[in-house]
Amino acid sequence: MSKKYTAKELAELLNGELIGNEHTEISGVSGLENATGNELSFLNEKNYYKKLAKSKAGVVIIPHDIGISLADDKSWIKCENPTMAFSKVIELFAPPIIEYPKTVHPAAVVAESAEIGKNCHIGANAVIGENARIGNNTNICAGAVICENVEIGENCLIYHGVVIRDYCELGNNVIIHPNTTIGADGFGYNPTPMGWVKIPQRGIVKIEDDVEVGANTTIDRSRFGKTWIKTGVKIDNLVDIAHNCTVGEFTVFAGQSGVAGSTDIGQGVIVAARAAINGHITIGDGARVAPCSAIKDNMKPGEELIGVPAQPPRDFGALLFAPKSIERLKKKIKELEKTVKKLQEDSEK
Repeated sequence: MSKKYTAKELAELLNGELIGNEHTEISGVSGLENATGNELSFLNEKNYYKKLAKSKAGVVIIPHDIGISLADDKSWIKCENPTMAFSKVIELFAPPIIEYPKTVHPAAVVAESAEIGKNCHIGANAVIGENARIGNNTNICAGAVICENVEIGENCLIYHGVVIRDYCELGNNVIIHPNTTIGADGFGYNPTPMGWVKIPQRGIVKIEDDVEVGANTTIDRSRFGKTWIKTGVKIDNLVDIAHNCTVGEFTVFAGQSGVAGSTDIGQGVIVAARAAINGHITIGDGARVAPCSAIKDNMKPGEELIGVPAQPPRDFGALLFAPKSIERLKKKIKELEKTVKKLQEDSEK
């Protein structure tokens, strides 16, 4: 039997202000466009006001300062942060979170010298190499490979197909999503008359506490020392971080972005989707890199750049609209030429 909650119950759960029918029953969640009368949705940005007018949602979570009149055909819950409130409601209707058994699967391969902490899960066909150390309450899912001398802290979740190569270090509360590789060799070669000669990559990757790394992402081991991902960093799917990079606390990378080697990225930086950052440069604290931008040189703290090559938004906008301005000027010049020609003809009569 599906779960049902009244608008009043949901408002109390969210510590929100209820407007409208408190008895409206909700049995699920959906986006504004697709929601039905027995589903809850949310609004957090003015860009979606048009969708709100057409929405059939029975209950909508809205910000306190929404600033528009509210229709009587649905119930409303005002909250400080509609996005976070909506996440709480999702949990009410979502399937239960998978609980991994705190055992070592018979099909797992665990080296005798490996140290496995208390209440750990080691899934089928997972491999734990020699001298690896796994902290308490950590889950290593099926098919993951933890190589020799790797250290993983407590309360970590290493999903299916992840590879963590030798000597790499992970802190506590780290999540690594499927098919990601931590500690592959950095991309380093010397050109010689006989071809490219590989530069040995003898360092490690160090990941601190509370880091989450998306699926199919690669973080390369350093040539020497460490590639260093600091506390609270969040990395999306399909991201590449090259050897000897340092990423400061609470920085965020969106999908398909990439950083070349030996770049120092500060705290709280936002790197948007498909952005590319050059090697051997510094990105200051709080800098923002727009989608599909290419960063060639150092960025100052708090600086925002966009485009290829990257530049301040005002300069980028001027460059973007320059062709239209030129077309308008060309049209104006043609009109002026016609006027001058007519004046000349009239003066000759």
